[in-house]
Amino acid sequence: MGSRVMHYCIAELLAKELEIEDDQFILGGIAPDVHKNMNEPKSKSHFVRTNSGGTFFADYFGFHEKYLNHMKDPFYLGYFYHLISDVIWVEEIYNKKIKWLPQPEKKEAQQKYYRDFWRLNGKLIDHYSLVIKPMQVRTIHIDEINYRFLPELINDLENDFELKDEAKEQELEILEFDEVIEILERSVRECAAISKKA
Repeated sequence: MGSRVMHYCIAELLAKELEIEDDQFILGGIAPDVHKNMNEPKSKSHFVRTNSGGTFFADYFGFHEKYLNHMKDPFYLGYFYHLISDVIWVEEIYNKKIKWLPQPEKKEAQQKYYRDFWRLNGKLIDHYSLVIKPMQVRTIHIDEINYRFLPELINDLENDFELKDEAKEQELEILEFDEVIEILERSVRECAAISKKA
């Protein structure tokens, strides 16, 4: 549910934490968002399921189980951590700020939310001194995405970096910078903890 830049940030921080020096880990960390480039529903690439209460969630356990034989591969590992990060983001940000709002207030809040993503790109890139690194696309067999679209996703991320200064000085409307930092860093901590148990 976070932006491309947020997921790139989480992947970079996690790579340092786990001492993984592999561009495939970073690419896997943004890969689920290729659904936009594929013109496919997010629910497919993000393993979205519905619980007994009717709530949608990214089933990262389902991904882990399905691709268990590949979980030592940095790409699959990055993909797995993306799904975990999305669950944390949805629970702590989206559900608390937007999900339960009545219409048309909800639609207006969603528009503010996505504008804030744009504003946050430059703020996050500067805060973490992020630099876009080259990522090589290789053949990946994940049923839920088509790896041939990954170059488009990388191009979109490169554009986010190129345009990072366009909106970073604008005030956030619905998100709070410190809150976003806390969720990103919590995602890194929780993913690292899961990695140590594996």
